[in-house]
Amino acid sequence: MIDYGNRTIMHIDVNSAFLSWSAVYELQRGSKVDLREIPSVIGGSKEDRKGIVLAKSTPAKKYGVQTGEALWEAKRKCPELIIVPPNFNLYTKYSNALYELLHEYSPKVQRFSIDECFIDYTGMEKNYGKPVEMAYKIKDRIKNELGFTVNIGIGRNKLTAKMAGDLKKPDMVHTIYPEEIP
Repeated sequence: MIDYGNRTIMHIDVNSAFLSWSAVYELQRGSKVDLREIPSVIGGSKEDRKGIVLAKSTPAKKYGVQTGEALWEAKRKCPELIIVPPNFNLYTKYSNALYELLHEYSPKVQRFSIDECFIDYTGMEKNYGKPVEMAYKIKDRIKNELGFTVNIGIGRNKLTAKMAGDLKKPDMVHTIYPEEIP
């Protein structure tokens, strides 16, 4: 019988997924510019400036560009903004690669969205080590092998694991265990 009070759940969330995956793709094809390091967004059509911002780079955030706003408005805030059209086939490819990598650490992986997964790490400590140490190894492996960063939150359930991963971004590991809550 499972002791649900001692479960270990990890939540893995790709940082700025669509933008990160597009950046990795472009860099692998010889681009000298990393979209994550310049004011850039994923969304709509750059030719007719129609559509909305689906994802944004950290430099674009500094101009006040927001996810969900119209591209023309984002371009008004940041005239040098680079607009990259979405490529959902590419995003599916990277999402599947992430999912397969995570399956190496637990047979219980749940895809929560295209850029988020949960791992039930309960009982896996005997094979792979302590959850926090393994989370750092998984995070670093994703960065080195797949080229993008993730946040990993760890908790006793999906809610606390997801909350932990949202504490501070990007490229971080955080925990929220019952004993850490005042």
